[in-house]
Amino acid sequence: MNVILLGSESPLSKRVIQEVSELSNVKVRIQEPSDWDQERMEAEPRPDVILVDIDQSQGFGLDIIRRLRGRPGAWGPVIMAISSSPSLQYRASCHEAGAAFFFNRLREHDWLLDSLVAIQEELR
Repeated sequence: MNVILLGSESPLSKRVIQEVSELSNVKVRIQEPSDWDQERMEAEPRPDVILVDIDQSQGFGLDIIRRLRGRPGAWGPVIMAISSSPSLQYRASCHEAGAAFFFNRLREHDWLLDSLVAIQEELR
């Protein structure tokens, strides 16, 4: 399964990458949100999951989620938003923008990994 993490090269993002990489048959790469280029993303192995790190997305997170969801055609990765914010309003904003999942990185870490495993099983 191919996963892209849209976030900065922060210790938080590196920790997420390390933990996701430890899942069986998962390839994960990081891409800076300011460098986000959907055409380049599609030219490389297309991601099955895009993790949008709202805290590290330099204000582009919700916009990126909206653009991914608004893209016409059959290609559609699962979009997951992750944040340190426990706000229900923030969670709702991410879902309204088009994220299928929202995880609080501090409290719902295990759910993120469990969800990735479930998605991987569905893709088989």
